[in-house]
Amino acid sequence: MTDNAHLIHNRAYFKQLTPQVLRDKPLAGHTSTSSEVITISINNCGTRLVTSRTDKSLRIWKCLPDRIVDPIVVEDAHSKAVESISWDPNSEYTFATVGRDEYVKIWRGATGTLENVIKTPLDYLKLVRYSVDGELMIVVDRSANVLCFAVNQNYKVVYEFKVSDHVYDLQWFNYGHAFFVMAMHDGSLPIYKVADSVVDNNGNGGAQSSARVEIELKTTLRGHRSSATSISISPKGGHFAVGASEGVVSLWSTGSMVNNGVITSIDEVVSSLEISSDEAYVAVSFDKDSNSTIYDMTSGELVFEMPNSASGSMTFSSVCWFPNKSILAYSSDFGTTVTWLKKDRARKDREERASSVLGLANGPRRK
Repeated sequence: MTDNAHLIHNRAYFKQLTPQVLRDKPLAGHTSTSSEVITISINNCGTRLVTSRTDKSLRIWKCLPDRIVDPIVVEDAHSKAVESISWDPNSEYTFATVGRDEYVKIWRGATGTLENVIKTPLDYLKLVRYSVDGELMIVVDRSANVLCFAVNQNYKVVYEFKVSDHVYDLQWFNYGHAFFVMAMHDGSLPIYKVADSVVDNNGNGGAQSSARVEIELKTTLRGHRSSATSISISPKGGHFAVGASEGVVSLWSTGSMVNNGVITSIDEVVSSLEISSDEAYVAVSFDKDSNSTIYDMTSGELVFEMPNSASGSMTFSSVCWFPNKSILAYSSDFGTTVTWLKKDRARKDREERASSVLGLANGPRRK
């Protein structure tokens, strides 16, 4: 398939998807437009979708093959609105949240019940990220303090440090919990190495020994002239993408840590981005009035513009791919709703019937 034919095929694929708006009742004291979506997160098997809103609520949706239904509403999940959500990769239902206070909260996605509350010495947590193997969890606050927790030790703090600049994003590479990368205000991308160690608490190596980690700066990637605002690691781990305030997306190899491409046609401040499960596309959202877009990872060409996906008055637009198929969910109606692009089964049936009829019409004639 030629490059042009490849792009035509990809554009046709997204055009045949049908947008479906997820609608639920607003909380008491709110209207359908007074609360906006902050972030969208989908678990690793694609069965639950969680959104956080400016009304301090969480909505937990059940994802079926052809529809998304039955939202569980968690009111006042934190004292302020939830800023960040991270799913435990070892569980279908467990996820963590932080919400501009001192707590990390662990939730049960099947029921919306609170499983654990971890109080930290920090007072404005803004990022939470489970490692790929689920053994560690890192949180970051507004003042760039970083705490690392051992999940299997009941979320015990096993390392803490502070960086000198504001952290916009943090993502783990696909090596268990060996490396992670930060997106910084100055545009740099520091990469940290995590080394496991054991502390003997009773002096004889007995049962009181506990696991700890050491975290050190391995290298720093540079190239962006303004803030790096978002990072996405490709699902297979070979590449990662970085969005920046200067309106570009840079593409990097995780093997060589070398930049191997830049999407320069954006010209908007990037608020978030995410690489699709098949690594063919990168979806990009913005902090102004433009719709979210999808770009081809190989050519950097625009593939699709998500309708009605511009940012709200209080929040940036958000987008999230499903982990097992090339469809996605995004904030819509100026941040007041969530829309997902679904395959239209009725349209597919019509196309299959038309193809069958055409095949019969053009089939071999009897002699």
